[in-house]
Amino acid sequence: MWGESKQSTSATTSLIYITLGGLIDVWSVVYWFYLRNHGGSDIAYLYVAGFFFTGLVLFLIGLAVGRIGSSARPAETAPTVATPIIMSDAVATGAPAIANGTAAAIPVPRQAPSAAPAPTVTMPPGKIVPNT
Repeated sequence: MWGESKQSTSATTSLIYITLGGLIDVWSVVYWFYLRNHGGSDIAYLYVAGFFFTGLVLFLIGLAVGRIGSSARPAETAPTVATPIIMSDAVATGAPAIANGTAAAIPVPRQAPSAAPAPTVTMPPGKIVPNT
């Protein structure tokens, strides 16, 4: 599990628990049938029952870990980072690109003519203009 993400460790852990639990249960049932046919002792049946329920618990834990891991996956993933967009010359100038890669002409809106600027009066130095 080295070098793997958190997401894959929950899936791996779940798979290990389910596999071990299933194998322990299968071999417990096989041994139970053997004991039943060959007259096993009480202590042997106790061990078989203990291993069977241990395998069942491992199997259920594996199912729960898998369910918890799949529901927690959206919270574990890092938010996606926006990739930087490299602008071509046409896009940088504001011209929309056409399918063949050329730039289309952009109509520039005309501005309303502004009012004529107020005339400036230039007076020679030393003259005082009275206020009217």
